[in-house]
Amino acid sequence: MVKYPLLSHALVAVQFGAMGALLLTGPLFATHPAGIAAQVSAVFVGLWALITLRRFNIVPDPRQDCTLVCHGPYRWIRHPMYLSILLFFTPLVVETPTLWRGILLAILTVDLIIKLLYEETLLCRQLEGYAAYCTRSHRLIPFIW
Repeated sequence: MVKYPLLSHALVAVQFGAMGALLLTGPLFATHPAGIAAQVSAVFVGLWALITLRRFNIVPDPRQDCTLVCHGPYRWIRHPMYLSILLFFTPLVVETPTLWRGILLAILTVDLIIKLLYEETLLCRQLEGYAAYCTRSHRLIPFIW
């Protein structure tokens, strides 16, 4: 299986750079009820995913000992941690929009999509049953994509 550690680390660096810049250029928490609900949902989904996985891997490269997880939030979506990030940061940009913050959110979104596509390619090669799992779950948005 071919992995590209430079790509993996670059994707993580872009992700954290965009998240850090978003946090430094505006409020840390939403104030509108819909934004607050999205951020609370983000924390819930993120914690649920972490508890379900029982481990954390920041780079998209699967560990050698990884196993297919199909319960918890992974029953419906393959990347709940990425969904959690987007649910947390999108309200910050919607509530305090600037061109710069919009660009940062777009960079973060594109980065996460590239990261999840790369991760899925590696998981399909490493885990028997991952391709079948992909046919019965959604990538990022439950019941949509």
